[in-house]
Amino acid sequence: MTRSVLKGATAIGAVIAATLCAAAKGVDPAAAAGVLSMRIPNEAAPAGAMVQMKVMTTEVTPISGGRPGFAYDMAFFDAAAGFAIAAPNGEAAGAAIVDGAHVQVIYRGTSRFTADYPVMTVVLPIRADVPRGTRTRFTLDPSSTWDFGTAGPTTAMVSPGTVRVDGTTSIADVIPGEGVWPAGTVVRVLGTGFDARTSLKVHDTAITADRVVSSTEMQFVLARPTDVRGLRITASGATNSVTYYAYMRGITSHVSSRTLLAATEPIFSVAQRTHATLAPTLPMSGSQYEAVALQNPNLVSVNVRLAIHAANGTIVHDTARTLAARERLALETSELLDGVVPPAGSTIVVTASRPIDAFSLLCDEGAATVIPVLPLEAR
Repeated sequence: MTRSVLKGATAIGAVIAATLCAAAKGVDPAAAAGVLSMRIPNEAAPAGAMVQMKVMTTEVTPISGGRPGFAYDMAFFDAAAGFAIAAPNGEAAGAAIVDGAHVQVIYRGTSRFTADYPVMTVVLPIRADVPRGTRTRFTLDPSSTWDFGTAGPTTAMVSPGTVRVDGTTSIADVIPGEGVWPAGTVVRVLGTGFDARTSLKVHDTAITADRVVSSTEMQFVLARPTDVRGLRITASGATNSVTYYAYMRGITSHVSSRTLLAATEPIFSVAQRTHATLAPTLPMSGSQYEAVALQNPNLVSVNVRLAIHAANGTIVHDTARTLAARERLALETSELLDGVVPPAGSTIVVTASRPIDAFSLLCDEGAATVIPVLPLEAR
């Protein structure tokens, strides 16, 4: 899948996605005139460390979804490590189609975003061989669009960010990265350059203690029940300061045999559920198929059952599997359901022993499009 093919094909997907979204809202799917204003803050981190790029709006903006795309400098960065999108009410589903150094993100939400949180974050590893002081620019494709209020797809003016290889401190991950956790929960902050001079500030909740465990880990303790997703955490070392917005970076366990799906990373910003009903299967033809994305945000294994329900409620087929702690997957339905393809009009019901993340994906290998679809409970 070349970048030129991907860019041309995703334009088709944009029309399909916008039409589906508009049909649900009963509005005209035509693109709206108007330009948003966004900025990407500058970042600094040492070679071999992770840096989190943040796409911010410059003012309160009613965005409920979008199709942002970007490319990054492969002489400066290794492959992207993770993606997150904003969902004020915890109900958004996305997909990142990775084609070398180019990434196309498609996401849909049920609430409108404001300027309090990045629209999107991307974690990129800086190559270990990049000399100190080297800089590169990070921005979005001019063709990126956003679902802006009731106006429909809208482009944005983006002020690029600069990444500089500098300092000794970085944040790479936060565990747990999502979910409401009780007071007393120990949250791990992973990164580099932590020592006795490093201070940790958690901006969005109260903590009772923080400590340096090693040069690559700090910890803090929640003082009250807290939704960890979206916590703004700042680590300040002797040479630099970094801010990181927490999200759940799952561990991919199984890779689909489908070329497009294997190149797609699901982006979970959905409410955790023990019961999720995936939208009725649409008639599929040619290279089209449905996929299911699952993620276990818990720190223990979870038992999951998937059942195909016919339109009359009859169970056509069911199967069970175990998701390990932090495990995620995105597989074609037949890959999850013992080779059984759900008939048109049927639904897939996911039940789990603990709350997990789940949504479906409508894929077209020929058009290279992936459309994320929230579970029915999200609507």
